Amino acid sequence: MRLSSLLAVLRPALPLILGLSLGCSLSLLRVSWIQGEGEHPCVEAVREPGGLQNPDSRTRLDQSDEDFKPRIVPYYRDPNKPYKKVLRTRYIQTELGSRERLLVAVLTSRATLSTLAVAVNRTVAHHFPRLLYFTGQRGARTPAGMQVVSHGDERPAWLMSETLRHLHTHFGGDYDWFFIMQDDTYVQAPRLAALAGHLSINQDLYLGRAEEFIGAGEQARYCHGGFGYLLSRSLLLRLRPHLDGCRGDILSARPDEWLGRCLIDSLGIGCVSQHQGQQYRSFELAKNRDPEKEGSAAFLSAFAVHPVSEGTLMYRLHKRFSALELERAYSEIEQLQMGPPSARCRGPAGWTWATPWRRLWSS
Repeated sequence: MRLSSLLAVLRPALPLILGLSLGCSLSLLRVSWIQGEGEHPCVEAVREPGGLQNPDSRTRLDQSDEDFKPRIVPYYRDPNKPYKKVLRTRYIQTELGSRERLLVAVLTSRATLSTLAVAVNRTVAHHFPRLLYFTGQRGARTPAGMQVVSHGDERPAWLMSETLRHLHTHFGGDYDWFFIMQDDTYVQAPRLAALAGHLSINQDLYLGRAEEFIGAGEQARYCHGGFGYLLSRSLLLRLRPHLDGCRGDILSARPDEWLGRCLIDSLGIGCVSQHQGQQYRSFELAKNRDPEKEGSAAFLSAFAVHPVSEGTLMYRLHKRFSALELERAYSEIEQLQMGPPSARCRGPAGWTWATPWRRLWSS
């Protein structure tokens, strides 16, 4: 009676017990087979060049392990030689000699520092590694979150020369490109950063919207400051020794014209609008023109828009270009989804993963 009840209790566990016992038996058999086959493959690999097993190989290996002793080389410094302390840089980037790609300098004034300059900072500051504002106002009150450099002289040539001098002195070894613009300019920051990333840094380049000097030849061109311009680091290094001479010899009411004449007279380099297949595109915004209604190809592909008369117009331009970039991203997502049938990621008819975000943006 007790045996039948015990079997009834153990019946569900019988398969488990049989499986464990069978597995243990097979494991023991496998171990015995491996031990009976011969030496370990790693030991068999230690053979003489003829291919025969050396009977003393194991003994020699054991003896070499016992005879090995680590040799400690003590540090010794000659007391007769002066001790030279090795200075390490704070950042590994500085020690490797690598530089940031782009620095943006904004020329502003007393009247627009708290309006247009603030609008520029709110729309593009998060896209660039460093954004500086230069003004001739002495003791200017700095708005929150902005780095303002005051030169103390609002004369155009002086402001431009001191700005270039400051960039060369403090950032000449840290950045590859310098973009100089006015505070009444809207810049499409992602496009500008992509442009700088496609240009070679080992050349003297003065890139922007090329304009002709009044009464000068076609070869003499300067970059219009209202649309911004790029200066390469190598060009800034070559220009630095000539800044004092240009400031005393060249008279101009506009800082962009003064810089263009200085580059042509001292280095023979003029402004170009295209280089290495990259075109610097800009758009001149008409007065009282609504950015929401502007749909020309020149506007849609522009790096810079000028002039911007007030801060609210700057924000409207930023909203317009942000919507264009978002629409472009949605189009790329849909094109990727329309790949091979096995790679499609679609829901019901007429629905994609970008649809909810498109509805959210439009609402």
